[in-house]
Amino acid sequence: MEFNEDFKPFEVDVPHLMEDIKEHYSIPIEDAVIVENVDNCIDENYNEIHFNISGDILEILMIGDGINKKTFEEILPKIAASTKYRDKEKYALGRYGWGMKVIIYVSEYVLIETKLGNYRAAQQWKMEKGYPKYRFVRPSKNLDKNFTSIKMVLKKEFLRIITPEHIAQVLQDFYPTVLNGAPVRNKHGKKRKLKFFINSKLVEPPLEFEFEKREDIIATVSGEKVTGKVFFTKQKLPEEKTGIAIIVHGRKIKREFFSVYGSKNDRITGYIHADVLIKDLAGDKTNIKKTSRWRDLAKKVASQLSQFMKEIGAIKEEEIPKKSMKHIHEEINKLIKDFPELIEISTKPTKREVLIQRKDGEIETGLTEGSEPVPGTVGGDTEGGRVPIMGGDDKTLAPSGKIGDKKAIKRERRTKRGGIEIKPYKDTEKREAWYSPGEGVVMINTEFPTYKKADKMGSASRDYHMLRCAIDALLDYARKNGIINENEFEKYKMEVLSKWGEI
Repeated sequence: MEFNEDFKPFEVDVPHLMEDIKEHYSIPIEDAVIVENVDNCIDENYNEIHFNISGDILEILMIGDGINKKTFEEILPKIAASTKYRDKEKYALGRYGWGMKVIIYVSEYVLIETKLGNYRAAQQWKMEKGYPKYRFVRPSKNLDKNFTSIKMVLKKEFLRIITPEHIAQVLQDFYPTVLNGAPVRNKHGKKRKLKFFINSKLVEPPLEFEFEKREDIIATVSGEKVTGKVFFTKQKLPEEKTGIAIIVHGRKIKREFFSVYGSKNDRITGYIHADVLIKDLAGDKTNIKKTSRWRDLAKKVASQLSQFMKEIGAIKEEEIPKKSMKHIHEEINKLIKDFPELIEISTKPTKREVLIQRKDGEIETGLTEGSEPVPGTVGGDTEGGRVPIMGGDDKTLAPSGKIGDKKAIKRERRTKRGGIEIKPYKDTEKREAWYSPGEGVVMINTEFPTYKKADKMGSASRDYHMLRCAIDALLDYARKNGIINENEFEKYKMEVLSKWGEI
């Protein structure tokens, strides 16, 4: 390494830059300075990250790992160059190769030092007439452990923004479960716990809300397990805290309701750890590409979230004459048969084994004939759990044990039909209609003015309105999830509506 008084311009990895330059930050630049460096810390093998701020100097000190000679001297002084990009075995948060450079925008100049074994090195960065430049300097920081230090002299306009309080807020927002002790996974798949400090003080996890109900979320996507929790809180939540936080490699990417809406969404929060989506992160990693992995996850989480909503009374279905509902279901499912993209988002027929009450059962039970115990409450030698009866609110003991299985209930194979289902539902949030992929159900809001008007005009107008809303909801979902190309959407919509008119 040659030391030179003169700064040299950054080199550019042109192919990589051209591929990713179109993507940009949707979060404030002062937030990006924090999260980009934490992401890099997660990708490697650091176990502590210290934010030391004093006067106009912010130091981000990462302890437990360092940067090797080739990366520090050849890769780091380039824009859009990365050692973590598109390697079959290395998918990481910081794979775009330009995230760390964001620190230049908030700094007068930057000093980066690293130690990895016997290798020690340092370099300075600064922006000169709009161009980022660098030079190598002699390292001066002495630590026994491997480390990387990023020391910034902050520009005046950021001195009042980037404070200890701001840093803590960003960490609590983007890394809530890591602060609570959840392990993070580096680019090689190795897990470890990561601690955060601000001016030597351990960063506290975000405040937890009191809740009335909590359930686990468990799904398997592409052979990888996704786990998390959903909460129904006692108080109304700030909007930015509602929905399920999708966490990938320790970082919150976004919050989602997975197209499941109810009257109590402002009291629903939770999280899922979905590392399986690491390859699907887009832009500044606050969005997810609509791949088959994403659609599979969304469908499975939506199913569990929808059930949770029903249990807390957030989704209450309205009664429509059976004749009308039969006609509506027949028509919508006849329509989608001609459109593979809509078939893709519908549910598939599934066979299941259920336990139902025997007519000639010798043991008394509160289960009425034909009703089904909740899976997992029947069988074995232990007492049955308390389960809902026929969809109502009352609960009773389910029959259990060998005698209960033989004498009170019987096993039966049933097929759950596939396709699209339409359900009317009261929603005070004033959404007209939406598609819930977990159950293959389009929810129609009977409180919406257009529904009320159609209902006053008679059953034929109401049925037409419900079908049109269902078609719009399906198309909207398909567009938002990349199933229908945005550029071809209007043409596709016209084809669907034309076909519907012929049915």
